Amino acid sequence: MSAEDDLEDFEPDLDGLEREDDKKETEEWEDYRKEGEDSEEWMSTPLTEDVMKEGLSALCKTGNGLAHAYVKLEVKDRDLTDIHLLRSYIHLRYVDVSRNHLTDLSPLNYLTHLLWLKADGNRLQSARLNELPYLQIASFAYNQITDTEGISHPRLASLDLKGDQRCWLQERRLPVGGAHTPSSGDRGRFLLPQTEFITAL
Repeated sequence: MSAEDDLEDFEPDLDGLEREDDKKETEEWEDYRKEGEDSEEWMSTPLTEDVMKEGLSALCKTGNGLAHAYVKLEVKDRDLTDIHLLRSYIHLRYVDVSRNHLTDLSPLNYLTHLLWLKADGNRLQSARLNELPYLQIASFAYNQITDTEGISHPRLASLDLKGDQRCWLQERRLPVGGAHTPSSGDRGRFLLPQTEFITAL
């Protein structure tokens, strides 16, 4: 048998590797969440202009092409409890607010150009936002989300609710479409074209 035949016969267990990675990631997030629960009540830590300056990047032209603005923000692991300041940064397209202590994402309603959002590992009990016309990828993994109300963005193509186990206690319907229903090893992740409904169990 040739080396080429050996390569053709070799099929790595990618599903097994992914499940192992998911298990490790879940354990890490659970440890992080437990540390937060064991700590004293978090002090109020609002997002400030100084933190914004450190986290902003990707200078791009704005819609009219006559001005420039930063379109990417990364402020993960900052112990933030309030992102009210984001209401003024309407040109942001990519936002990462992971691993903070946020309970409210409503300031993001002002970011009508938002394409990509990552809010993993906060204290969110809801992913409710106004309809964001350009949002394509959203991740709310490892929060305390109890339902999928308010997730209705016309261009949403990928949604991650992994680790938000209470979402799956009963059947839920997501009003954004579904070409890919997650397997047992991929629970909470969805690819969502814009035409149908997905049923999450």
